[in-house]
Amino acid sequence: MRYTGSLVKKEREQIFELFLDRTKFKFSDIEKALGIRSNALAYHLTMMQKDGLLEKRGENYHLTKTAERYIPIFSHITGQQLGPVPVVIVACVDKDRILMIRRRKRPYKGYWTCIGGKMLLEESFEDASIRHIKTKTGLEPVFGSINAVLHERVEGDGIIKHSFILFFTTVSAKGAPIKSEDGPARWFKIDGLDEKNVVPSDLWLIKNRLGKKIALKSAMMKENDGELSEFRLI
Repeated sequence: MRYTGSLVKKEREQIFELFLDRTKFKFSDIEKALGIRSNALAYHLTMMQKDGLLEKRGENYHLTKTAERYIPIFSHITGQQLGPVPVVIVACVDKDRILMIRRRKRPYKGYWTCIGGKMLLEESFEDASIRHIKTKTGLEPVFGSINAVLHERVEGDGIIKHSFILFFTTVSAKGAPIKSEDGPARWFKIDGLDEKNVVPSDLWLIKNRLGKKIALKSAMMKENDGELSEFRLI
């Protein structure tokens, strides 16, 4: 299920936004809060149920379990606010060599970069690092460590065009990478990287943080009807 299809209309965004304050609403509550005509509201609620965003229990509408995941990023989905994107940047090494990929797409099209990408909701840093190497190169990596966290911003035309939180990790692997849709991948000597053709932030991380470690903690807790419990470090 994708959120873009069912949050494309302003009225549906307004309906969803109501659930940031409360967990359930009756039809009349939504109608009163938003002033949407009853026939139009009925149509939107039906479509949001069809798209897997809402479910009806008795007289009340609730967000589905899937839709609950959109609450922290609602302002980003609707374009009200934009924030940095968290990504893993993976140094895949074999002794004195590092595996790099030449990007076919923007941003950084044509540059050599460490392999990486966005983290999935369920993933740990280790999971995300291994997945990106396996899917983009076909190699079987072994996770090593988290080496650094870097906030990277790209300025152009008088604005901040891109913003990333880079989680720099290390894995080890051997072999020849398969052809990737993301771009050609090949091994480089770590000491022989061409500064002109490598994304500067990746190059800085490789030169300054490769071989070093940081103690970055992850945590898990449970939520049930707004009540938080069972906090633990993992």
